[in-house]
Amino acid sequence: MTGTQTAPIAEFFDEELAPLVRRMADRPRAENGPSDEDRREIREMVWQGLMGLGALDTSDTVRLAELLGSVVYQGPLLDTLTARELFQEHDFGQAPVALAVAADQWSTQDDSITARRTFVGFAAEVDYFVVGGVDASGMRLALVRADHESITTRRHEETGRGEEYEVDFAGTPVTAWADAFTGWETALANARVRQAAYLVGLTQAALDHAVDYAKTRRQFGQPIGKFQGVAFRLSELSMHIEATRLLVHDHDATAHAAANLAAASDLARTATTQTMQVNGAVGMQSDNDAQLYYRRAAVESVRLGTPAQLRRESWERR
Repeated sequence: MTGTQTAPIAEFFDEELAPLVRRMADRPRAENGPSDEDRREIREMVWQGLMGLGALDTSDTVRLAELLGSVVYQGPLLDTLTARELFQEHDFGQAPVALAVAADQWSTQDDSITARRTFVGFAAEVDYFVVGGVDASGMRLALVRADHESITTRRHEETGRGEEYEVDFAGTPVTAWADAFTGWETALANARVRQAAYLVGLTQAALDHAVDYAKTRRQFGQPIGKFQGVAFRLSELSMHIEATRLLVHDHDATAHAAANLAAASDLARTATTQTMQVNGAVGMQSDNDAQLYYRRAAVESVRLGTPAQLRRESWERR
Protein backbone atom coordinates (compact mmCIF):
# COMPACT_ATOMS: atom_id res chain seq x y z
CA MET A 1 0.00 0.00 0.00
CA THR A 2 3.03 2.24 0.14
CA GLY A 3 2.96 4.11 -3.19
CA THR A 4 5.91 5.98 -4.63
CA GLN A 5 5.85 9.04 -2.36
CA THR A 6 5.35 7.18 0.90
CA ALA A 7 7.69 4.26 0.18
CA PRO A 8 10.62 5.85 2.08
CA ILE A 9 8.36 6.41 5.11
CA ALA A 10 7.20 2.79 4.97
CA GLU A 11 10.85 1.73 4.98
CA PHE A 12 11.48 4.09 7.91
CA PHE A 13 8.88 2.20 9.96
CA ASP A 14 10.84 -1.04 9.74
CA GLU A 15 10.53 -4.09 11.99
CA GLU A 16 12.84 -2.50 14.56
CA LEU A 17 11.21 0.93 14.78
CA ALA A 18 7.53 0.01 14.32
CA PRO A 19 7.14 -1.60 17.78
CA LEU A 20 8.64 1.51 19.39
CA VAL A 21 6.28 3.77 17.43
CA ARG A 22 3.26 1.75 18.55
CA ARG A 23 4.22 2.36 22.19
CA MET A 24 5.79 5.80 22.02
CA ALA A 25 2.72 7.58 23.45
CA ASP A 26 1.38 4.74 25.58
CA ARG A 27 1.42 5.29 29.34
CA PRO A 28 0.62 2.02 31.13
CA ARG A 29 -0.70 2.44 34.64
CA ALA A 30 1.90 -0.03 35.89
CA GLU A 31 5.12 1.64 34.81
CA ASN A 32 7.25 -1.24 33.50
CA GLY A 33 8.27 0.23 30.15
CA PRO A 34 10.10 3.35 28.99
CA SER A 35 9.81 6.51 31.05
CA ASP A 36 7.85 9.56 29.90
CA GLU A 37 11.12 11.22 28.94
CA ASP A 38 12.22 8.18 26.92
CA ARG A 39 8.90 8.10 25.08
CA ARG A 40 9.13 11.82 24.37
CA GLU A 41 12.62 11.34 22.95
CA ILE A 42 11.32 8.59 20.69
CA ARG A 43 8.49 10.83 19.50
CA GLU A 44 10.96 13.62 18.77
CA MET A 45 13.19 11.21 16.87
CA VAL A 46 10.24 9.95 14.83
CA TRP A 47 9.11 13.52 14.08
CA GLN A 48 12.57 14.50 12.85
CA GLY A 49 12.74 11.34 10.76
CA LEU A 50 9.37 12.06 9.15
CA MET A 51 10.37 15.65 8.46
CA GLY A 52 13.59 14.48 6.84
CA LEU A 53 11.58 12.19 4.57
CA GLY A 54 9.28 15.02 3.45
CA ALA A 55 6.12 13.83 5.20
CA LEU A 56 4.70 17.38 5.22
CA ASP A 57 5.32 17.82 1.50
CA THR A 58 3.75 14.66 0.10
CA SER A 59 0.63 15.12 -2.00
CA ASP A 60 -0.63 11.64 -1.15
CA THR A 61 -1.63 12.45 2.41
CA VAL A 62 -4.36 9.79 2.48
CA ARG A 63 -1.89 6.99 1.82
CA LEU A 64 0.45 8.58 4.35
CA ALA A 65 -2.33 8.56 6.96
CA GLU A 66 -3.04 4.87 6.35
CA LEU A 67 0.63 4.11 6.82
CA LEU A 68 0.67 6.06 10.09
CA GLY A 69 -2.35 4.09 11.28
CA SER A 70 -0.65 0.80 10.49
CA VAL A 71 2.01 1.58 13.12
CA VAL A 72 -0.50 3.32 15.46
CA TYR A 73 1.52 6.52 15.16
CA GLN A 74 0.68 9.00 17.91
CA GLY A 75 1.83 12.49 17.14
CA PRO A 76 0.84 15.87 15.66
CA LEU A 77 1.53 15.11 11.97
CA LEU A 78 -2.09 14.81 10.83
CA ASP A 79 -3.10 17.94 12.76
CA THR A 80 -0.15 19.78 11.25
CA LEU A 81 -1.25 18.86 7.72
CA THR A 82 -4.71 20.30 8.45
CA ALA A 83 -3.25 23.48 9.96
CA ARG A 84 -1.11 24.04 6.87
CA GLU A 85 -4.25 23.82 4.71
CA LEU A 86 -6.02 26.39 6.90
CA PHE A 87 -3.13 28.85 7.10
CA GLN A 88 -1.49 28.51 3.72
CA GLU A 89 0.12 31.95 3.91
CA HIS A 90 1.81 31.23 7.22
CA ASP A 91 5.30 29.72 7.15
CA PHE A 92 5.26 26.92 9.73
CA GLY A 93 8.55 25.43 8.60
CA GLN A 94 8.64 22.02 10.25
CA ALA A 95 6.85 23.16 13.42
CA PRO A 96 4.27 20.74 14.86
CA VAL A 97 0.71 22.03 15.31
CA ALA A 98 -2.26 20.75 17.34
CA LEU A 99 -5.94 21.33 16.55
CA ALA A 100 -8.07 22.68 19.39
CA VAL A 101 -11.31 23.25 17.50
CA ALA A 102 -14.86 22.90 18.81
CA ALA A 103 -18.23 24.36 17.88
CA ASP A 104 -18.43 25.95 21.34
CA GLN A 105 -18.69 29.50 22.55
CA TRP A 106 -15.48 31.40 23.22
CA SER A 107 -14.41 34.95 23.89
CA THR A 108 -12.45 37.00 21.35
CA GLN A 109 -11.30 40.53 22.12
CA ASP A 110 -8.51 42.75 20.78
CA ASP A 111 -7.02 39.88 18.75
CA SER A 112 -6.89 37.57 21.76
CA ILE A 113 -8.93 34.50 22.67
CA THR A 114 -10.25 32.94 25.84
CA ALA A 115 -11.45 29.34 25.64
CA ARG A 116 -11.11 25.85 27.05
CA ARG A 117 -10.61 22.89 24.71
CA THR A 118 -10.52 19.22 25.68
CA PHE A 119 -8.81 16.17 24.16
CA VAL A 120 -6.16 18.16 22.34
CA GLY A 121 -3.41 15.86 21.15
CA PHE A 122 0.22 16.45 22.14
CA ALA A 123 -0.45 19.91 23.51
CA ALA A 124 2.75 19.82 25.54
CA GLU A 125 4.94 19.23 22.48
CA VAL A 126 3.67 21.51 19.72
CA ASP A 127 4.71 25.00 18.63
CA TYR A 128 1.25 26.23 17.59
CA PHE A 129 -2.43 25.64 18.26
CA VAL A 130 -5.24 26.13 15.80
CA VAL A 131 -8.11 27.16 18.05
CA GLY A 132 -11.67 27.28 16.78
CA GLY A 133 -14.88 28.49 18.34
CA VAL A 134 -18.21 30.19 17.80
CA ASP A 135 -18.99 33.82 18.64
CA ALA A 136 -21.55 36.36 17.47
CA SER A 137 -20.08 36.35 13.95
CA GLY A 138 -20.13 32.57 13.64
CA MET A 139 -17.30 30.02 13.43
CA ARG A 140 -13.78 31.47 13.61
CA LEU A 141 -10.31 29.94 13.60
CA ALA A 142 -7.22 31.41 15.24
CA LEU A 143 -3.56 30.44 15.14
CA VAL A 144 -1.71 30.99 18.43
CA ARG A 145 1.78 30.29 19.72
CA ALA A 146 1.86 27.36 22.12
CA ASP A 147 4.57 28.81 24.35
CA HIS A 148 2.56 31.84 25.51
CA GLU A 149 2.24 32.20 29.28
CA SER A 150 -1.56 32.53 29.06
CA ILE A 151 -1.90 28.85 28.03
CA THR A 152 -2.15 26.06 30.60
CA THR A 153 -2.48 22.34 29.93
CA ARG A 154 -3.62 19.31 31.90
CA ARG A 155 -3.22 15.76 30.63
CA HIS A 156 -6.33 13.58 30.49
CA GLU A 157 -6.42 10.10 31.97
CA GLU A 158 -8.39 8.39 29.21
CA THR A 159 -8.97 5.01 27.63
CA GLY A 160 -6.20 5.34 25.07
CA ARG A 161 -3.62 6.24 27.75
CA GLY A 162 -2.01 8.63 25.27
CA GLU A 163 -1.07 12.29 25.10
CA GLU A 164 -4.47 14.01 25.21
CA TYR A 165 -4.82 17.32 27.06
CA GLU A 166 -7.28 19.88 28.32
CA VAL A 167 -5.99 23.29 27.25
CA ASP A 168 -7.02 26.66 28.68
CA PHE A 169 -6.46 29.83 26.65
CA ALA A 170 -6.81 32.92 28.84
CA GLY A 171 -6.46 36.06 26.76
CA THR A 172 -3.99 34.38 24.40
CA PRO A 173 -2.80 36.67 21.56
CA VAL A 174 -3.70 35.56 18.03
CA THR A 175 -0.94 35.18 15.47
CA ALA A 176 -3.29 34.85 12.49
CA TRP A 177 -6.97 34.34 11.64
CA ALA A 178 -8.27 31.87 9.04
CA ASP A 179 -11.32 31.96 6.79
CA ALA A 180 -13.49 29.68 8.89
CA PHE A 181 -16.54 29.88 6.65
CA THR A 182 -15.02 28.10 3.65
CA GLY A 183 -11.56 27.05 4.79
CA TRP A 184 -12.67 24.95 7.75
CA GLU A 185 -15.29 23.01 5.83
CA THR A 186 -12.76 22.00 3.18
CA ALA A 187 -9.98 21.29 5.66
CA LEU A 188 -12.32 19.26 7.88
CA ALA A 189 -13.39 17.08 4.95
CA ASN A 190 -9.74 16.42 4.07
CA ALA A 191 -8.91 15.73 7.72
CA ARG A 192 -11.79 13.26 8.02
CA VAL A 193 -10.66 11.35 4.96
CA ARG A 194 -7.15 11.15 6.40
CA GLN A 195 -8.55 10.03 9.75
CA ALA A 196 -10.59 7.34 7.98
CA ALA A 197 -7.44 6.18 6.20
CA TYR A 198 -5.59 6.15 9.53
CA LEU A 199 -8.30 3.89 10.97
CA VAL A 200 -8.08 1.58 7.96
CA GLY A 201 -4.35 1.23 8.58
CA LEU A 202 -4.91 0.59 12.30
CA THR A 203 -7.63 -1.95 11.52
CA GLN A 204 -5.42 -3.79 9.03
CA ALA A 205 -2.65 -3.97 11.64
CA ALA A 206 -5.09 -5.36 14.20
CA LEU A 207 -6.30 -7.99 11.72
CA ASP A 208 -2.71 -8.96 10.87
CA HIS A 209 -2.04 -9.38 14.58
CA ALA A 210 -5.09 -11.63 14.94
CA VAL A 211 -4.10 -13.71 11.91
CA ASP A 212 -0.56 -14.19 13.21
CA TYR A 213 -1.91 -15.34 16.56
CA ALA A 214 -4.42 -17.68 14.89
CA LYS A 215 -1.55 -19.29 12.98
CA THR A 216 0.49 -20.02 16.10
CA ARG A 217 -2.07 -20.67 18.86
CA ARG A 218 -2.89 -24.37 18.85
CA GLN A 219 -5.88 -26.22 20.25
CA PHE A 220 -6.85 -29.84 19.69
CA GLY A 221 -3.62 -30.41 17.81
CA GLN A 222 -3.96 -27.68 15.20
CA PRO A 223 -3.75 -23.86 14.84
CA ILE A 224 -7.01 -22.15 15.80
CA GLY A 225 -6.95 -20.41 12.43
CA LYS A 226 -7.98 -23.70 10.85
CA PHE A 227 -11.29 -23.72 12.72
CA GLN A 228 -14.03 -22.40 10.47
CA GLY A 229 -15.47 -20.06 13.10
CA VAL A 230 -12.17 -18.20 13.43
CA ALA A 231 -11.19 -18.40 9.76
CA PHE A 232 -14.54 -17.09 8.51
CA ARG A 233 -14.51 -14.24 11.02
CA LEU A 234 -11.05 -13.10 9.95
CA SER A 235 -11.89 -13.46 6.26
CA GLU A 236 -14.98 -11.32 6.67
CA LEU A 237 -12.97 -8.62 8.42
CA SER A 238 -10.44 -8.64 5.58
CA MET A 239 -13.24 -8.12 3.06
CA HIS A 240 -14.70 -5.19 5.03
CA ILE A 241 -11.27 -3.57 5.41
CA GLU A 242 -10.63 -3.73 1.68
CA ALA A 243 -14.07 -2.30 0.91
CA THR A 244 -13.51 0.60 3.32
CA ARG A 245 -10.03 1.18 1.90
CA LEU A 246 -11.56 1.58 -1.57
CA LEU A 247 -14.00 4.18 -0.21
CA VAL A 248 -11.26 6.15 1.52
CA HIS A 249 -8.94 6.20 -1.49
CA ASP A 250 -11.69 7.07 -3.97
CA HIS A 251 -11.00 10.30 -5.89
CA ASP A 252 -14.34 11.69 -4.63
CA ALA A 253 -13.81 10.64 -1.00
CA THR A 254 -13.96 14.18 0.41
CA ALA A 255 -17.49 14.63 -0.91
CA HIS A 256 -18.56 11.83 1.42
CA ALA A 257 -15.98 12.43 4.16
CA ALA A 258 -18.40 12.17 7.08
CA ALA A 259 -19.94 8.91 5.86
CA ASN A 260 -16.53 7.41 5.05
CA LEU A 261 -15.17 8.26 8.49
CA ALA A 262 -18.28 6.81 10.16
CA ALA A 263 -17.77 3.55 8.25
CA ALA A 264 -14.06 3.40 9.11
CA SER A 265 -14.78 4.18 12.77
CA ASP A 266 -17.34 1.41 13.10
CA LEU A 267 -15.02 -1.02 11.36
CA ALA A 268 -12.10 -0.13 13.64
CA ARG A 269 -14.13 -0.77 16.78
CA THR A 270 -15.52 -4.04 15.40
CA ALA A 271 -12.20 -5.35 14.12
CA THR A 272 -10.21 -4.51 17.23
CA THR A 273 -12.90 -6.10 19.41
CA GLN A 274 -12.70 -9.29 17.36
CA THR A 275 -8.91 -9.19 17.51
CA MET A 276 -9.21 -9.17 21.29
CA GLN A 277 -11.64 -12.10 21.14
CA VAL A 278 -9.34 -14.16 18.90
CA ASN A 279 -6.40 -13.51 21.23
CA GLY A 280 -8.47 -14.36 24.29
CA ALA A 281 -7.12 -13.55 27.74
CA VAL A 282 -3.57 -13.10 26.44
CA GLY A 283 -4.80 -10.15 24.36
CA MET A 284 -5.52 -8.19 27.53
CA GLN A 285 -1.94 -8.35 28.76
CA SER A 286 -0.12 -5.02 28.66
CA ASP A 287 2.68 -6.36 26.45
CA ASN A 288 0.21 -7.66 23.83
CA ASP A 289 -0.65 -5.31 20.98
CA ALA A 290 -4.25 -6.56 20.77
CA GLN A 291 -5.31 -4.40 23.72
CA LEU A 292 -3.31 -1.50 22.30
CA TYR A 293 -5.21 -1.61 19.00
CA TYR A 294 -8.49 -1.86 20.91
CA ARG A 295 -7.77 1.14 23.13
CA ARG A 296 -6.46 3.35 20.33
CA ALA A 297 -9.45 2.52 18.14
CA ALA A 298 -11.75 3.66 20.96
CA VAL A 299 -10.11 7.10 20.94
CA GLU A 300 -9.33 7.53 17.25
CA SER A 301 -12.84 6.49 16.15
CA VAL A 302 -14.37 9.62 17.74
CA ARG A 303 -11.62 12.15 17.14
CA LEU A 304 -13.44 14.14 14.42
CA GLY A 305 -16.99 13.23 15.36
CA THR A 306 -18.76 10.14 16.66
CA PRO A 307 -20.18 7.73 14.06
CA ALA A 308 -23.72 8.82 15.00
CA GLN A 309 -22.85 12.50 14.55
CA LEU A 310 -21.10 11.81 11.27
CA ARG A 311 -24.04 9.87 9.87
CA ARG A 312 -26.49 12.56 10.91
CA GLU A 313 -24.33 15.19 9.25
CA SER A 314 -24.05 13.05 6.11
CA TRP A 315 -27.83 12.65 5.88
CA GLU A 316 -28.42 16.35 6.44
CA ARG A 317 -26.18 17.18 3.50
CA ARG A 318 -28.22 15.09 1.08
